[in-house]
Amino acid sequence: MDGPASLNNNFTGVGSIGLPSAVSVAATFNKELARSFGDAIGTMAHDMQVSGWYAPATNTYRYAYAGRNFEYFSEDPVLAGTQVAEEIKGAQAKGVYAFLKHFALNDQETNRTHMLATWTNEQAMREIYLRSFEIGVKDGGAHAIMSAFNYIGPEYAGAGSSLLQGVLRDEWGFRGMVLTDYFAGYGYQNADQITRNGGDMMLATIDMPIATVNVQDAGGVTALRGASHNILYTVANSWMYENGQPEVTRNAWEYISWVAAAAAILALAGLEVVAIRRYRARKAAAVMTVEPAASIDEAGADKAED
Repeated sequence: MDGPASLNNNFTGVGSIGLPSAVSVAATFNKELARSFGDAIGTMAHDMQVSGWYAPATNTYRYAYAGRNFEYFSEDPVLAGTQVAEEIKGAQAKGVYAFLKHFALNDQETNRTHMLATWTNEQAMREIYLRSFEIGVKDGGAHAIMSAFNYIGPEYAGAGSSLLQGVLRDEWGFRGMVLTDYFAGYGYQNADQITRNGGDMMLATIDMPIATVNVQDAGGVTALRGASHNILYTVANSWMYENGQPEVTRNAWEYISWVAAAAAILALAGLEVVAIRRYRARKAAAVMTVEPAASIDEAGADKAED
């Protein structure tokens, strides 16, 4: 389910309540608040029968006018990473895996699906732009990653072996699945290239050659097996593979609101019954009043005829 500050299904139209934006959560410097944010997402995910959350988003601000800044936490990667880790812990404690996104350097919305290239150097990447992701993976224990649309230099971020395999898996110890951003049907997104370089799944695509993996050679088969393993690892560590849906703790105000709503419904039903009965009683009384008057008029008419 999509939405860093809520859960929204773009296909069914079903959504949860909205929570404060990421920048608001970061501004509190409150780890407990961030944990409760993730906990609330996990609770709502159970109510909506979903096990994955396309969030939190933790790209670092590079300038003030980026189109997704409201979804990101801070220009400080340590602050962002700390809050992100707490949100992930809160959600995953309820068995909901969080897709840490957009990995990496997704800092511009304009033309981001048109082979937009982001340029930087390795030192800046490691010290600033990858730091919050690193904290989210190492401290938060993230089980899922959403890759970015953009290129990093000349290489597509969703199929970059040095980033997805070298840094993410080999250095940070990430064991879950890597999913592309939605929609994975642009011409430069090649399923064969993605799975061979550390990606595992394309988030919706179309029937075309680049959306398939070449299984005519052993490398393609091995890549698919690895991707399947990563996907299953993530899902197996969610509530979907628990013995039934785990117990979800609800707030007292939720029970109070349900009782109040039920009482209001019963009261309205009772008032409607009373109103109907009163209407029928008045109608019956009116009929009884009119009938005798008609009899008197008829008797008078008979006497006049005599």
